[in-house]
Amino acid sequence: MKNLKSLILPAAIILIGAGAALATNVAKNSDSNSQTGYYIDSSTGECRQSPEMCSTTPGDLCTWDDGSSIHSLFQADTECTVSLYKPVN
Repeated sequence: MKNLKSLILPAAIILIGAGAALATNVAKNSDSNSQTGYYIDSSTGECRQSPEMCSTTPGDLCTWDDGSSIHSLFQADTECTVSLYKPVN
């Protein structure tokens, strides 16, 4: 019985610690203000979706490089008028 306690107790403590560390890391990496950025297509003037994730939390402006130009990114609406920001890590 003594050997069983000395084996199970440390294993349980390690598992609890690993679970807590994982939960903390997930909480830090998720930005509740995170959303897909949209850019103005220069050829059509339309608001189009980009692959970049941005934030509504003020900071540096969120941009996306499509290989030929750098686009400022906006919230999804019909006119691309509300700026988005780089996610805070």
